[in-house]
Amino acid sequence: MKSLTKIYLGVAIATSVLTSFSAIASAEEVTQPGSYVGAGISVQSFATNPSVVGANLAGRYKFDGSPISARSSVLFGNGGTSIVPTVSYDLPVGDRTNVYLGAGASFKVGGNSSLTGDQTAFALQPGVEVSLNKRTLLYTNAVIPFNGQSNGSAGTSLQAGVGVQF
Repeated sequence: MKSLTKIYLGVAIATSVLTSFSAIASAEEVTQPGSYVGAGISVQSFATNPSVVGANLAGRYKFDGSPISARSSVLFGNGGTSIVPTVSYDLPVGDRTNVYLGAGASFKVGGNSSLTGDQTAFALQPGVEVSLNKRTLLYTNAVIPFNGQSNGSAGTSLQAGVGVQF
């Protein structure tokens, strides 16, 4: 669990540094994060297993004029794949940063287990996204499945990545 905390802290620090440099270097107007597709890393840790590192593909469709978004993530790792569709409430916390809370499901679609467990489960997805410029953003979130493991153990998958806005 300590290595998971270190990885997540490292991602948070890297996001802060990149955000600072982008504010200094970019003369173009940067707006709130919009719709995007992205890719990055995923880290999973169950109480009974060591941490597992995998990959993620993520997407967001932002509904214009509404704080609601449709999101989906595909998580690869731990010998399986999960698809996590959610609907989120997005809250701007700066001129180019959103925090959000999504609710949906985590579907295990391949392998014996996945980064979110070994069975389909209700999932919450809190996260943060920061626009670096009009085309690029950084995102980080957690997928918290409820009863994602058939043995009852709790687990969370943490994601971070880079997205291209459209």
